[in-house]
Amino acid sequence: MKLDATLKKMGFKQSAHEAAVHRRGSRRNVLLVNVYVDDLIITGTEELMVEVFKAQMKKAFDMSDLSLLCFYLGVEVRQDASGIALCQSHYTKCILELGGMTGCNPAHALIQEVDPTHYRRLIGSLRYLVHTRSDITFAVGYMSRFKERLTMEHL
Repeated sequence: MKLDATLKKMGFKQSAHEAAVHRRGSRRNVLLVNVYVDDLIITGTEELMVEVFKAQMKKAFDMSDLSLLCFYLGVEVRQDASGIALCQSHYTKCILELGGMTGCNPAHALIQEVDPTHYRRLIGSLRYLVHTRSDITFAVGYMSRFKERLTMEHL
C-alpha cells in the first residue's frame, strides 16, 4: 500500500491491463516500474530519469540497487551493447530432467504410453518456455492437444 501510494504521489499511473506495472511520462520520455513481490524492475527512455527515480525510492524505502536485470520469473536476461536477449536455458534443462531426457539427442519417435499427470506437467512447463522459444510454439501446441485428450480420458 505504501509503495502504491508513493508511486501515485510521484506521478505514476497504474496500468489498466497489468496491476503490477506503473507508468509515468509521455511517449518520448517514459519511465516504467514493474512490481513483483518486493522487487522493482525499472526501465525508461532516459538513463538519467531512471537514476533520479532510484534515488527518490532510496529516500522513501530501505532498498538496494541490484544493477541490470539478469533473471526474472525463470527468464534469463542478458544485456549488452548489442541489445537485450531473453532465454530460459536453465528452465529448459529442468524440463529435460523432469522428462528423463538429460543428455538425449533429438530424434523422431513414436508416441508411447505415458503417465497422464506427468505428461500434463511437462506440457505445462513447455508452454511457459514458449515465451522465449517461439520456434517450438507449433510443436508444443500440437502436443497440448494430446494433453487435452489425456485429461478427458482420465476423468
